[in-house]
Amino acid sequence: MSSGVKQALKRAVLSLPTPLLRRIVVARRQASHSEEIAQVIDVFCGTSLPFPERSKLERAVQRDMRNHLITPDEYFLYDFASKTEAEKHEFVGDLERTVLCARLYNSNPAGMVFMDKMKTYESFQKYFKRDVVQVKSEADFEAFKQFVSRHDHYMAKPVAASRGNGIRKEASPRTEEEIRAAFKALLEAGACVVEELIDQDQRIAQLHPQSVNTIRYATYLNGEQLHTIACFIKIGRGESVVDNGGAGGFLAAIDEATGKITTPGKTEYGEVIEVHPDTGIPLVGFQIPEWEELLKLVKELPTVLPEQKYVGWDLALSETKGWVLVEGNSGGQFVGPQISKGQGIRSLVDETFGSM
Repeated sequence: MSSGVKQALKRAVLSLPTPLLRRIVVARRQASHSEEIAQVIDVFCGTSLPFPERSKLERAVQRDMRNHLITPDEYFLYDFASKTEAEKHEFVGDLERTVLCARLYNSNPAGMVFMDKMKTYESFQKYFKRDVVQVKSEADFEAFKQFVSRHDHYMAKPVAASRGNGIRKEASPRTEEEIRAAFKALLEAGACVVEELIDQDQRIAQLHPQSVNTIRYATYLNGEQLHTIACFIKIGRGESVVDNGGAGGFLAAIDEATGKITTPGKTEYGEVIEVHPDTGIPLVGFQIPEWEELLKLVKELPTVLPEQKYVGWDLALSETKGWVLVEGNSGGQFVGPQISKGQGIRSLVDETFGSM
């Protein structure tokens, strides 16, 4: 099936009547993740839950997936078991977020830029402030060879990766044979970009020096009005070189006016973290440095591709270059702001994206 036919099919599905679209979205999720509910219950409740309780819980999760378009893990992360239907409605589930975001970026050239890390770099090079090259075909070998001659280490990122999947830190090869072998390995793993490392500012590195701890600042640009959808920090953990929750990291809410962390950290598995387990740094009250400069940056970034109204900007503070763009996400999840603050963002989403 050609890409044009696929896009036309997506547009047709997204324009279906809401009740039918809701059923399709949930059915697709359950069909493609047939064991997801059972696996999530194992994670949050353990594997020894008695059958009657487990069966009742599975039905509750299925019901709320249909009614509120959540994923199974969101049932536990948002504590739906203790909430009324009205309280549940305040949360925007990830299945609903998928539809809302797809309506914005599907067939939108600006939105599709963010689906490819190299295209994002080309559009926002001024804000990356670091060396990036593509490894997509044999034609990229010379550029890769020159790149590794300039840098001792680099980050390799699959062009379509998300949530930190497939991202790794590598030492630059030195001999011709080593360079050729490293390039071949990258090609075989699939198209990627290799990036110069970010020299993280020590004031943020103290939280977790092994990873670059980034700020997710999500914006919705509606004409000249800029809305803040999310503002939180992602912090690494253990030996991981990335800060994503999927790689073991956690997140905490930030007061967008002051730049101070306002909540304990929370993981994708519901764990609450008051003090970083590796560095002993208390989270609540931690001041993100150079906050006013970040606020200036997040007002400027959305104007580069204003056709893409919603973007989740991942930003890092460099020791030598100030705030830099790590990447932009045109379909950034809503789970971050909702689990960090323990409250839904329904009114904000309805005001900007509109209701499904």
